[in-house]
Amino acid sequence: MRMALKCGRGVGDVILGELNGASQAIIITPWLSPETARLLTSLAKNGARITLVTTDDTENQSHVKALPMLYETVVVRRPGNRAVVITGALLLVISIVTIMITTVIGALGILAGIALLVLGLPRAKQVRKSPIDLVILPKTTNLHAKLVIIPEKNLVGVGSANMTSSGLHNNIECWVWLGGESYVREALAFVESLTGRGLHEVPRTHGQS
Repeated sequence: MRMALKCGRGVGDVILGELNGASQAIIITPWLSPETARLLTSLAKNGARITLVTTDDTENQSHVKALPMLYETVVVRRPGNRAVVITGALLLVISIVTIMITTVIGALGILAGIALLVLGLPRAKQVRKSPIDLVILPKTTNLHAKLVIIPEKNLVGVGSANMTSSGLHNNIECWVWLGGESYVREALAFVESLTGRGLHEVPRTHGQS
């Protein structure tokens, strides 16, 4: 069984050293800092599956600044529907011919044809999403646990440090890494009970409250 303990300042070196290079990590921290938000989104964009459970606490200003950094604005494009476009174009042609005979029917046909063309054309819209599997719990849950799980290494880390600049680098904190499948199973069960959903089913979303 592997165990590593560090107490004092700079426990972040012990925590982040294990996180770097991991393909999957589950992190619980009530607060995080912009520095940590940048690190976690960078890991996620480089292919790691990061699950973060945190709070919506608005009293910690560092945390308030960090939360928006977990999101990015992306353009989602919906492909066009060729059949609908063709149908709309044909309807327009037929309606133009018809309008020469019956004005009302032709006009309605033109409107319907335009509507089909618009519906069938490709679309793009901006959406706000996170590259992280993000679960944001309300402050009223009184979340105080600090936990990091790295399944591929069979590691569970627990301690006093929040994932903030102060917690990782400046404060006098304690952190311990426990190695073993039983610890990982128990920790995953705790996270699933806390979030109310299986970790392998967590979608990449805006978060939940």
